Amino acid sequence: DKTTDRAASAAQEHEQKPEPAQPPAAKTLRRRSEFAGLLAQSGLRASLYLERKNSINGNVSKSNMSEGAIAAIDDLTLQLKFWGKSSLDEEAFNLLLDDIGYSRDRDGLFDDLLEDIGYANPFFDVTSRTISVDNMRQMYASEPYRIPEQAVFNNGEALMSFVEALFRTADVTGDNVLDYDEVKQMLRKLLGSEPTQEVIDEAFKALDVDGDGQVNFEEFKSFMLKANVNDVSDLSSDFNEAILSPSHSSDLKFVTELEKYCKAHRGVNHHLLQNLATAAFGKKETADLLLRFLSAYSKFNSNFISNINALLEMLDDLCHIEVLTDNLEEEMGHYDEETLVEGEKMGIKRESIEGIPHRQLFIELVELLETKLARSYSKFIPDYICEKLTHAIEESMKHGKLGLLAILYFGSELIVPQIYSYILDGLRLSMGLTNEEAKFFILHIDMDKDHADSLR
Repeated sequence: DKTTDRAASAAQEHEQKPEPAQPPAAKTLRRRSEFAGLLAQSGLRASLYLERKNSINGNVSKSNMSEGAIAAIDDLTLQLKFWGKSSLDEEAFNLLLDDIGYSRDRDGLFDDLLEDIGYANPFFDVTSRTISVDNMRQMYASEPYRIPEQAVFNNGEALMSFVEALFRTADVTGDNVLDYDEVKQMLRKLLGSEPTQEVIDEAFKALDVDGDGQVNFEEFKSFMLKANVNDVSDLSSDFNEAILSPSHSSDLKFVTELEKYCKAHRGVNHHLLQNLATAAFGKKETADLLLRFLSAYSKFNSNFISNINALLEMLDDLCHIEVLTDNLEEEMGHYDEETLVEGEKMGIKRESIEGIPHRQLFIELVELLETKLARSYSKFIPDYICEKLTHAIEESMKHGKLGLLAILYFGSELIVPQIYSYILDGLRLSMGLTNEEAKFFILHIDMDKDHADSLR
């Protein structure tokens, strides 16, 4: 605020204007009614409970905005000038969505944006249904839009720090537990409005896991973390019986239950993969995320051939050796004539795949994306991201050939077709890759299904 005179003047003007925009409640939070969804969507906005630093005047300093926000404001200014508009209306908003290739449901998005701006500036007139460049600056300078680029959110402890701070602030009495009234007050702060009795009861029931009438930190932490996890059931009802007593079930049932577990795993059906597949972030952002993802993935798939060779050395059965040898031959780029002909029908040149190892095809694909996007992330992928995978492989290899077989089948060939299908769809939607350009994924999706059947 510049002066008390300005505040008084604004208050006088406000008397002539419609009621100020109310803070967004469940509708703005993607209109999800379940409390878990509500917390998941409002996670960063909950920081308003901790510290409110919204600016409500048009003279927002760039020091209060992230680099990304400043670039976005500059782009919007130029775009409006190109259209001959002084502000962003719903028509221009939809043109922007067209420009970034946004393909999902747009119903209510512009209203959500209006409410977000009203949250940053209580004197914004929502009924005007137009947004100025200054309005956008106010929003970007407010919480929670500044939070994601602050240093504390650049490390793995960020979420835990946030959850703990939120709990401590809600714990008004300081007794390390939240009672019903404290949960009610927390919801009021999170939503910016009075929660209904139904929402309060649902929230308290979800948080109070042991039903003792209060919420301790472990219960609160557990729920907040689960609110950001896919709602996917990993296990079938009879899985535990099969896995804990394999001698009481057939070999086929035992393996089938393990397959169900792997295919339903959150990693295989992760919401990031699903959003990449539909270019939900817009074409440009999806393409950039895919390049980041594949640059990191290159570190994960680098030992596949060595694992096959290690398993081959342990096998005695000639039929088993033949299965793995065929797998290895294809990995090294040696195909039968039928495969090459089918590839040509799909627009994949035989000279571009014959005799070329799959590892090389993957490298060429990443280089193609780097060229198209004029950027590279390969030098910025830390080695430690593979530590858990390396440890898991080392533990499995202690079980000899069965451990290696499990790595190759359950951890690779069985699940790769699903994961690669998501990535292939995303590359096609965001970058328009041809079959020739995306041949690495096309070959693997088809061949790994056959490999999986053989390994099974």
